[in-house]
Amino acid sequence: MIIGFEWAGEAIAYPPPAPGDDLSVIGPLSPWFSRSSLQIRGDTFPMTWADDDEIYASAGDPNWGGKNDGLDVEKFSGMPPHYTISRVNPMTDYTGSGGEGTKPTGLICVKGVLYLAFQNFLGLKPPASGDKSQHGDDAVIVASRDHGKTWMPAIKSLKAPMFPGNRFGGPAFINFGRNNAQARDEYLYAVSTDQWDNGSHLLLGRVLADRVLEAGAWEWVAALNPARQPRWSKKLDEAIPILSDGRRISLPDMVYIAAIKRYVLLTWSLKKDFSPDDGSELVIYDAPELWGPFTLVHHESPWESVDMNPYCPRLPLKWLQTSAQGVTGWLQFSGSWRQDSLHYRSHVRKFTIRVRKPQKDG
Repeated sequence: MIIGFEWAGEAIAYPPPAPGDDLSVIGPLSPWFSRSSLQIRGDTFPMTWADDDEIYASAGDPNWGGKNDGLDVEKFSGMPPHYTISRVNPMTDYTGSGGEGTKPTGLICVKGVLYLAFQNFLGLKPPASGDKSQHGDDAVIVASRDHGKTWMPAIKSLKAPMFPGNRFGGPAFINFGRNNAQARDEYLYAVSTDQWDNGSHLLLGRVLADRVLEAGAWEWVAALNPARQPRWSKKLDEAIPILSDGRRISLPDMVYIAAIKRYVLLTWSLKKDFSPDDGSELVIYDAPELWGPFTLVHHESPWESVDMNPYCPRLPLKWLQTSAQGVTGWLQFSGSWRQDSLHYRSHVRKFTIRVRKPQKDG
């Protein structure tokens, strides 16, 4: 099991445009940002390690110029700190700033096919209760057979979300290595919290890998017996949380690290609902199974700094190295989206995970 998580260096922000870059042809910007702060920017960045050995990601409100809201598809090439980000597809039909528009929640590559989950298909909704930011509902999944260049079904052809409401409003696929090659069985799995930021409950769903786009083919953990074996149900209303933590489970990332045979769940929370100004905290769990039990590995508050206000931690499996002592890699995350923030872009930071060695018999 994992017994510790430690940083092995300082956070590194993806660089701004080089001096002399011609920004005059960029065009209109998202209302969230000003021209003076233009960089290769965005947030959320769900990631997957694809069959072509590239990492594909999707950025929310990507501030590249021209079309800067909604989401896009990007490619992360190389290894930190010298990785590069390129735009594969601006996804021009996916529009709307912040909670008003489509935002990515999960990405996975299975047998060379990319599946992208996004939320807010029906636009921004009022808070469900009190002053909580009920941001993140009405999820849809689309697929690409050409590494993100084209997607089906076309968003303009969709009539309704696959998963209405917020119970499974932000599916985050659980990645099992390159091209999902280390998958445990014939299913594709995803977790979702009940709101984009400061949610409280995590649900686990699954679907046969050849039926991902069929809402009726999905099922969810509806019970755990005394031996913690799950009962699955095709009724989302019957789903139970596999983890609950009051207002500390935001849009998650979950991966399987085969070398140590553990599932790692990364999540976060904001100090103030939907605020880019008040700081955040990082929470990391590990588990022997998809449905737990979960053990707290690392809690950091404030995470990085209040000014950076980081969120959406990602653990790209391609960037991991394993040894007898543990796992070393690079965590990727987003930074404050306030106007003119220098942090609204990709950040990476090196880390080490320490593991307990299994005891030998005798």
